Amino acid sequence: MKLLFDLALRGVAAALICALLAPPPVFAAPKPVNPETIHRKIVTKGIGGWVCIEEANGILLVGRITSVQEQEFGMQLENYPEVTMIKYADVVRLRTIGLGGKGVAILMGVTVGAAVVTGVLMHNAYENSKPTLPAQPPSPVFP
Repeated sequence: MKLLFDLALRGVAAALICALLAPPPVFAAPKPVNPETIHRKIVTKGIGGWVCIEEANGILLVGRITSVQEQEFGMQLENYPEVTMIKYADVVRLRTIGLGGKGVAILMGVTVGAAVVTGVLMHNAYENSKPTLPAQPPSPVFP
């Protein structure tokens, strides 16, 4: 029974390590987006949120959202103090920067899972290697 438990724990640990070391999945090309979708995502991210956008002319911009209007939004680029106004119609791809709620939850779950598996394996190894006292020699028999 103990051997089966050891094998199961080692299998779970190996599967967890393989899942963490696996290359990320390859995603398909992004779908074309309309200005309404970009506007909704910018409003959802909110002022002060970091975004990376790709414009129709191929320019990539990374920065903080500073203002949101009906037809355009303001963005302070990474190393420039001036605000750049960008029209929603000019954006072909929008990526938010940061983990977000799902990413944080996944990261916390993986961390807790790894800690639990490590703790169980360490406890099991400790229990298997506990020092034992040598057997008592037999008492001499006196006639």
